[in-house]
Amino acid sequence: MRRNNWRDFLALKILIVFFFVICVISGLLSLFPGNHAERNAQMVTAERHMSDSKRIHHVFFKKPELTPNANQEPKVAHKLFKGIHTIDFTFGVLPDTQYYSRSHPDIFKRMNHWFVSNRDSLKLNYIFHLGDIVNNYDQPYQWKAADKAMNILDEAKVPYGIITGNHDVGFQKNYRSFDRYFGEERYMWNPWYGGSYDNNKGHFDLINANGQNYIMLGMGWGIGGQEIAWMNHVLNVYRNRIAILFVHDYLGSYGKRTAQGQMLFEKVVLPNRNVRMVMNGHSYGAARRVDTVDDNRDGKPDRKVMQILSDYQSVKGGQGYIRIMGFDLSHDKVYVRTFSPQVNRTHAFKKNKDNFTFSLDLDQAPKKGKKGKVHQ
Repeated sequence: MRRNNWRDFLALKILIVFFFVICVISGLLSLFPGNHAERNAQMVTAERHMSDSKRIHHVFFKKPELTPNANQEPKVAHKLFKGIHTIDFTFGVLPDTQYYSRSHPDIFKRMNHWFVSNRDSLKLNYIFHLGDIVNNYDQPYQWKAADKAMNILDEAKVPYGIITGNHDVGFQKNYRSFDRYFGEERYMWNPWYGGSYDNNKGHFDLINANGQNYIMLGMGWGIGGQEIAWMNHVLNVYRNRIAILFVHDYLGSYGKRTAQGQMLFEKVVLPNRNVRMVMNGHSYGAARRVDTVDDNRDGKPDRKVMQILSDYQSVKGGQGYIRIMGFDLSHDKVYVRTFSPQVNRTHAFKKNKDNFTFSLDLDQAPKKGKKGKVHQ
């Protein structure tokens, strides 16, 4: 009798342990939806040492999830777009925040609180930070101020991308503080976070807005051949997505591309048919230009690329100016609005420089391109 009781007890323990293991495995698998092949694509697929760098460069691909507000039918209803009833969703822009981190942290926080408070009426799907997070890379208090301000978006689960500017790394390109506060670890478990280059020096996010698939590709200060190669690789893998690039230095104050901007245009924008927009900060002012690209070289333009500079840092410390871009899918239009939650103004410079509309091909990116596996 005792032997039978012991056997029953042992069998019960084995059953409990087995059930616990199954639950743990199921929980882990739920973090990576899809079949085995998809999970492999979601995890790290490339990890290598560059010959001239001691840092490890990561690329990992994740199956995107719908971002907040994605695929909702109601149009944007916000006073910044008064009288316009055809906007499907918006993306936000945080230009250089260096002086806020240094001297006006409350303005920095107010800007992000405004984004969160107006998120639903704007149908806000993503925010671009254009670099120069802090003014002095070697001042910890500025990084702490920036950390607190950006944490407002983290806690609200608002998708955003952030890159470095020259003030964030200095002449020595010291990424130590950026790595600590805004490295890959901070973002890697967000469902929209697609992958990282050099601990978030570069990264991409996968955003679905009203059924459209976007890839937001950012690269921080100090762009060379290796960074270009990584950007082109990612854009090719996700060539079926509409691509928006954001870097710190691209257009100058008068709308002419800088030396780095011209390099990026020739080596990244032109070869990748899905690139439709490039954004940057760095140069004081607001400027824009559009280029038509003949991808198949038949003498007829195949796409337009809009390039936009946004930098309000020197308007009395910046005064909290942000930008909101409203996308009208049915008319292939983008409405750009500039606003300051600090002073409640809708322009810092001339109205037509800060608030404008442009036409853009918002159809899903063409599927033509280099051979290789395509990720959605």
